[in-house]
Amino acid sequence: MLSRSAYLLLLAVGTQKSACSHGWELAGYDETASAFNANERRLGPNNVARLKVDWVFDETAAGQPVRPIHATPVIDADGNAYVGDLGGRFYSVSPSGTLRWTFAADAPTPELGALVAPELGAPDGSPFLGGAALATERPYVVAGDANGRIYARRLDTGDEVWTARGLDANPLGGVSGNSVAVYGDTVLVGMSSLENYAFVLSSAGLRVDCCSHQGELVALDLATGAERWRYVTSPPAAPLPPAAAPFVLGPAGGDIWSQPTLDVDTHTVYVSTGQNLSPTADGHSTPTSDAIIALDGSNGAVEWVHQFTQNDIWAVGVPNPNPVTGQLLDMDLGDAPKIYRLPNGRKVVAAGQKDGRYHVLDAATGDLVKTTQVLAARNDLGGFQTGGAFAYGMAFEHGLNATAGFDTCEDGSCPYEGFDGTVVALSADGARRIWSVNVPVSPLLGGIAVANRVVYFQSPVEEANPQTDAPRWGLYAIDALSGAVLERMTFAGRAIASPVVSDGHVYVTSGNGALPAYGIMPKGGLVRLGLPAGADGRD
Repeated sequence: MLSRSAYLLLLAVGTQKSACSHGWELAGYDETASAFNANERRLGPNNVARLKVDWVFDETAAGQPVRPIHATPVIDADGNAYVGDLGGRFYSVSPSGTLRWTFAADAPTPELGALVAPELGAPDGSPFLGGAALATERPYVVAGDANGRIYARRLDTGDEVWTARGLDANPLGGVSGNSVAVYGDTVLVGMSSLENYAFVLSSAGLRVDCCSHQGELVALDLATGAERWRYVTSPPAAPLPPAAAPFVLGPAGGDIWSQPTLDVDTHTVYVSTGQNLSPTADGHSTPTSDAIIALDGSNGAVEWVHQFTQNDIWAVGVPNPNPVTGQLLDMDLGDAPKIYRLPNGRKVVAAGQKDGRYHVLDAATGDLVKTTQVLAARNDLGGFQTGGAFAYGMAFEHGLNATAGFDTCEDGSCPYEGFDGTVVALSADGARRIWSVNVPVSPLLGGIAVANRVVYFQSPVEEANPQTDAPRWGLYAIDALSGAVLERMTFAGRAIASPVVSDGHVYVTSGNGALPAYGIMPKGGLVRLGLPAGADGRD
């Protein structure tokens, strides 16, 4: 619990940053990926426990199937929501919960379709896995599908402004996270892939030689969709020697699947990268995997690279941990590099890693300020996940933390027994844990939203045995300063994505196409919660 004087100090620090004037325009809210709506005043600690469901946008409201929604919704100044689903359909939803307009993405490649169809059926288009972005200079919404097509549509009608195709040549490459952002007249798109499932496809009879996808950051002109520049994280893949088996091609990976962030003062763009999907010819990783990278925002030139884990080379089907070295694999950074200042005024970029460490770097040089092991590392969805936050001088992160042993269920019916979903509040340098909240046996994969002294997150699962208990997921509201649970609401089904907060409303999505151990939920939706009449406390 913080003292009154400490609270006032943190409140002042938390508001000394740029912020969107209305709505929730990017997956991470603003250019620093703070996930902090500093303008929210209607919903706060005094009244959040009175939240009620305003409406549910699902297949009934849409008049057509709505597939699981993993993407973070974005909200414009008028309260219209924009989000895509795993079935490849993108929706604009009015403040009253009705469908304004919709469009379908281009058809998925056969390789991607083979991954999606077994669980969800034939999609309308290539899945939308990540959040869209609203432009401030033009009335556009920009979204990217899992095959790398980028769509700019008018906010009012959904009419096509432009569609950029062919940006990612890999049949499993595209936008698979919250990696689309619009800054001024520039669209930034981080390219990642589902090529980590290449061995799964090969075993099903569809040949995909692993692996060749290159992580990329592509800059497009907002007005036309024309490419301005491109940064590639790894060299082109080439055939590997037989000793590299089961890998056939390499190197690959270094994917970018979180929001690229922007320092508006220096025009520096920061990205975080994933693990290598296959090795170099000599069996090693590339220097830009599992890293934070600073780029010149005008041309994509590299300013510095800081790699945190070497030789993290993994795809689904590869033993984890490495049977020879014992190294845990799949330790990538899916958390966007957040930009903020330490109490001493030093500007830093910081992100959590899937090995449970929180990293803080000097924003200008990339020099390490502090690395802290906060959560226990594990080899399956462990450590810090995508979409942390920064507000009130604190970093808020979430993930999976070991509590008592590894996966104790021999039949696999409780795959996360011995682990808790954990949300932590850390000091700005990551060295001190201020509070933590545990959700037993619940892998926290979606992001965090902060507004008016409240931290919001979704838990995909609420029960200890998902094979026998009724599916439920929970929305949590936590006091940002003390960690006290202010409200916990449960809903039928499963959920994966990040909540957002805008103008007294919380928006959450539902559906699960990513956690088969908990049962795929082929239907999804968007839920808006708000206060009943008379409960607007204007905190």
